[in-house]
Amino acid sequence: FSRARGPRSSMLARIASQQSRLLRPLAVRHMSGEARPMTRFVQYPFDKTKMAEVRAWVNDSDMPASVRAETGVKDVEFSFCPGEGWLAARYIFNDLDDMVAFLGTDALEKAKKAVSTAPHYDSSREVHEFKGFYLKEV
Repeated sequence: FSRARGPRSSMLARIASQQSRLLRPLAVRHMSGEARPMTRFVQYPFDKTKMAEVRAWVNDSDMPASVRAETGVKDVEFSFCPGEGWLAARYIFNDLDDMVAFLGTDALEKAKKAVSTAPHYDSSREVHEFKGFYLKEV
């Protein structure tokens, strides 16, 4: 068995080498030890016709302040979609360790309980949640 040498095999070698050089900076960035901000986006189902009531409930509850006070929580924003009936919270954490630590806190469990027992919560639909890397450069 012999290896083919010639224009075709050297062309493939050049392409492989170019791809390797193109991917190297990307791999270095992902393997770096620097902390990367993380995000958690969660939306809870509510009665879409009750925006004023849901907004008043969120404003009157201590839930936003309690989750904002947790160590590692950099920012939390709340939104309501009256078109589909979602109360959403978008969290930004300093890094993965902070997000993981937050997911085990009493503050989060209390917030989940407060939301799921709120007057206009729609228990016929499922909660949607997303966790990932915060793209601060975008």
